[in-house]
Amino acid sequence: MPLSGKIKTVTLADGVETRLLEYIQSSGLRVGDLLPKEEDLATQLCVSRHIVREGVSRLKTLGLVESRKRKGMTLCRPDVFASVKKLANANLFSESECREFMEIRVAMELGMVDFIYRRKTPELMQKLAEVVSDPLEYQIHLDQEILFHRRLFEISGNSIAGQFCNILNNAFKLMDYVPIGKRKTSSHKEIWKILNTGSLEDFRSVMLKHLAPYLNK
Repeated sequence: MPLSGKIKTVTLADGVETRLLEYIQSSGLRVGDLLPKEEDLATQLCVSRHIVREGVSRLKTLGLVESRKRKGMTLCRPDVFASVKKLANANLFSESECREFMEIRVAMELGMVDFIYRRKTPELMQKLAEVVSDPLEYQIHLDQEILFHRRLFEISGNSIAGQFCNILNNAFKLMDYVPIGKRKTSSHKEIWKILNTGSLEDFRSVMLKHLAPYLNK
């Protein structure tokens, strides 16, 4: 598909980025395919190579394009959450944003209940059991809480949801986390037991009870 047509926009790099994304979408390019050379893109877009380079640089930041020596610009499979991950790791979100992220995390986890229940296997349940604390020791540390819920997402088999959940876990760090023993909620042991032997509705109920403190914040 040709990229002809002068870009009339205040920020030329924005226009180049948009047109490149349109080109990738409409040209049927797949991961590993080569993009046109910078000079060819500059000619077709009627802009300087400097502007093209800036637009391509943005695609590289998204993880969509990489430059390979003696080969050129190659289309890659992007890390969907790369930018959000960097911001979360740097703790650049405000407390109110963290609380909103936590709401998203709770909504995701409750929404994944059916998938977790239907996709459990003896092997995955054993892996979950390894991070379940003693039912008499409910002063569960934050890291244990995060690890337990990460294992639940692993059982769901949805890797994208799991990645997003791992990013949202950073929201815990800027909130008033209350150990399980100090809040009226179901324990990890209860959740494991019901997921292992109970019904789907039992599992949904115990998860709702466990996550209730976050819903009430």
